[in-house]
Amino acid sequence: MTAAPTRRRSRLGLRSRVTASFAAGAALLSGVLAGATYALAGHYLLDQRQSSAVNQAYADARLIKQDLTATSTNVAEVLSSLTPAQETRSLLYRHGHWFSTSVSVGHSVLPADLISAVLEGAPVRQRITTAGGPAVVVGIPLPAVGADYYEVHSLSELARTLDLLALVLVISGVVTTAGGALVGRWASGRLVRPLTEVVQVATAISHGSLDQRLAADDPDLDPLVVSFNEMVDALQHRIERDARFASDVSHELRSPLTTVQTSVELLQKFNRALPADGRRTLDLLGKEIGRFSAMVQDLLEISRLDAGAAGLDLEETPLDELVLDTVNGYSRGTVPVRVLPGGEAATVRADRRRLQRVIINLLDNARLHGGGAVMVSLDGDSSGVWFEVDDSGPGVAPSERPRIFERFYRGPAAGQREDSTGTGLGLALVAEHVKAHHGTVTVEDRPGGGARFIVRLPVARP
Repeated sequence: MTAAPTRRRSRLGLRSRVTASFAAGAALLSGVLAGATYALAGHYLLDQRQSSAVNQAYADARLIKQDLTATSTNVAEVLSSLTPAQETRSLLYRHGHWFSTSVSVGHSVLPADLISAVLEGAPVRQRITTAGGPAVVVGIPLPAVGADYYEVHSLSELARTLDLLALVLVISGVVTTAGGALVGRWASGRLVRPLTEVVQVATAISHGSLDQRLAADDPDLDPLVVSFNEMVDALQHRIERDARFASDVSHELRSPLTTVQTSVELLQKFNRALPADGRRTLDLLGKEIGRFSAMVQDLLEISRLDAGAAGLDLEETPLDELVLDTVNGYSRGTVPVRVLPGGEAATVRADRRRLQRVIINLLDNARLHGGGAVMVSLDGDSSGVWFEVDDSGPGVAPSERPRIFERFYRGPAAGQREDSTGTGLGLALVAEHVKAHHGTVTVEDRPGGGARFIVRLPVARP
């Protein structure tokens, strides 16, 4: 079966695409307007210039005809009596000879077909290209005096005017495009602003603030706001229901579990009267009940955290003192502790009991899965303070690190009897308690082998 083609994801963001669309639209519009303006202006100016050239040529032709009819003055003197425009040249063909008002413009610039048409008695107007640039030629036959008159009007000034117009239109197009991009950027900002609010609220919800909701202040976005808020309401209701269920189950398990645990402890006092198989069975039962009891306690703790009922008793606490006391009490001095450089104390606002639980759980994890803790270190800078728990175990594979703080996740060792001493909730509780203190917990490789768990906490500001 052929897989469905995947839609290629655009490399540009929404704001960039909207900005680019506005800029492209402005460029297209300005290009069309500039092209139309240039074409209309060029056509109009050229028509005006050619009409002016024709009128001037006929006026000069009448003067030449009068002069050649009235007197016997030679042709060169007649042509020199004309006062044409600065960029206009006159030529006269009479009795097989050519006469010109300029040595730079001779009859060689005139097209042969134009000359032929005038010789046949037809007035002609035609655009040509000379060494000096574009020009328009007007040819007028003068049969009364046996001559043909030609005027060459340069269009160089008109070409320069059109070039200047084109430059102005291009600059206007660039400015219009830039203006369109700015308008697009502004419009895309207004467009994306509601999405930014959705992202902010969704981020707050993902961090546990389930009381956040979107405000309905835009009629066009009302369906989205209503659907989003209903989804969050349903999510909050489900989380609270699940939390209550876990809390109720854990609470209901405590009484019978306590009874069973007490009974097992009582039986263990008389285990010498039991056969060897019975004693082993009783010991195994005691260990499993102890593990089960610890799991129930952890579940109750997590349930209170999920329900928001586990308030923090925050106080300013020297972190080095707390870590030293907890580690030494746990390991009886067998795990070395390296305090902050120079012996500087870092004070944090913390719930001592919960932070001690974080340290103990990390030490338990190192004992159960990492061959035991080998070092606890403290360090810090202006951004915060952190402590590290190093173990000598196999470490944590990079593929498992994103899940190691999930509830009941125990990695490849899950289901193995020799790993049954853990509950699968210790690191989950670490993550919850650290999160409640606005900190983070991560795991990485320890130099030399093993795992390094790092707990970062904000420093209490005076």
